[in-house]
Amino acid sequence: MPTEKLSHRITLRDANLLTMIDRHPFTANQLLRVSKTFPEPFTQDRLLRRRLGQLRTARMVQDFPSATIREGGAPHYWKLTREGHHLVHGYDETLPSRRQFEAIAAGHHHHTLCLREFLTKVIVAAHAEGIRIDHFASENSVCLEAGEFRMYPDCAFQLTHPDGRTFNFVIELDNSTERLRSRMDVESIERKIRGYDAHQSQFDALDPSRYVVLFITTRSDQRLQHILDLASGLMQNPDRTVFLGVTLTEFVTTENPFRKAVIKDHRGLKRTLTPMPQSRLQHDGDDVKNTQRGSSQARPAQRTDAATVA
Repeated sequence: MPTEKLSHRITLRDANLLTMIDRHPFTANQLLRVSKTFPEPFTQDRLLRRRLGQLRTARMVQDFPSATIREGGAPHYWKLTREGHHLVHGYDETLPSRRQFEAIAAGHHHHTLCLREFLTKVIVAAHAEGIRIDHFASENSVCLEAGEFRMYPDCAFQLTHPDGRTFNFVIELDNSTERLRSRMDVESIERKIRGYDAHQSQFDALDPSRYVVLFITTRSDQRLQHILDLASGLMQNPDRTVFLGVTLTEFVTTENPFRKAVIKDHRGLKRTLTPMPQSRLQHDGDDVKNTQRGSSQARPAQRTDAATVA
């Protein structure tokens, strides 16, 4: 067995590490940061890297260089191998596509980098508030269908507060590479908005399967405003909260997005990532609406491009 090459058996901390890598191809530095959410976190960078090396020797994980230019060389990101995937999900689950175990295409590196910065912030900030991340679905592992529309979110997850309240999110990372509008049947922000709005119309206001779509823009504030304005004009029921947005820079530089209102809705009001008690909010002079009702599917479908969420 591959595990025999490890210096000791797979531990709970190893399982936590492999699960985190399964969620997204993080770098070692980011894995060190998110490991503080583990019951037994890694306390030093060298200890984490040594364990990653041992897991790589055991053919559980593999690493690839990022297509970025930085002083000291490009950081490596980590992905599971097929054996690592079996360890996390069990041998009965069908393996995802071959692409899941290969190096990321050069043209997709910026997108992956931005998404892992967002996820690192969410994971660490949620843990600090005692908020649990449940039912995580990684990029393109879930398909939402509504009529002619098929949407593959960049990721989806549920945030569970200590008091049991749940708020579900579908994430769309925008690098300004797609058209806002298009009359043709091609990928565009307009088509995504129409698709998600049609899918959301299936749920009643109090349906626990409701979710919000959070657009993360990486280029400019103007791009975010254009997306939210477009959503406001296209929604079947503008009184519902379906679409939220924030720039990546503002989100990752905010000390705590669960306490400071940095997320904007289509009405232009700001809110925290999830509703928090008023006494714990940080106001910055902007209008704050703290009545967000999020929800995504109760459980993301299996990790397969053919998966569909009802």
